[in-house]
Amino acid sequence: MSEQLDLGEGSAPDAQALLEELPGAAHIEHRPDGLWMAAPRLDVLAMAELMHRLGARLSTMTGVALNTGETTIIYHYCLGPVPINIKTETRDHAIPSITPVTRAADWIEREISDLYGARFAGHPNPARLIRPPALRPGFFRDTGGGHRG
Repeated sequence: MSEQLDLGEGSAPDAQALLEELPGAAHIEHRPDGLWMAAPRLDVLAMAELMHRLGARLSTMTGVALNTGETTIIYHYCLGPVPINIKTETRDHAIPSITPVTRAADWIEREISDLYGARFAGHPNPARLIRPPALRPGFFRDTGGGHRG
């Protein structure tokens, strides 16, 4: 993988400037619970590579079903004591997998796939994680019991 960047004492402001340069990035807001970026068209692979170089740790990811059938994906990172939250969304029900860059995303992506029906393109092992194969992916989207029919 890439070398880790040494950002020293000013790591959060430096990380903010670098994140805002990513393809599809938006302005980062400073909130009481950390830095937040909402960027629906963010290049998530470039994001994951940058966060890896910065030495940030992926804490978790969140999925949220949208009325459009798409899924909001929020990547929650920690860079030292600073939480960095990056919100994007699927396009045509898919988003690139960051697992090839960040191994910690493996089970989280599979869980979001099971529960929201989002597809993580390029995931090295997209097998079901939580729900039995007899049920459709997308527990939080299913109103009919989830059985194939």
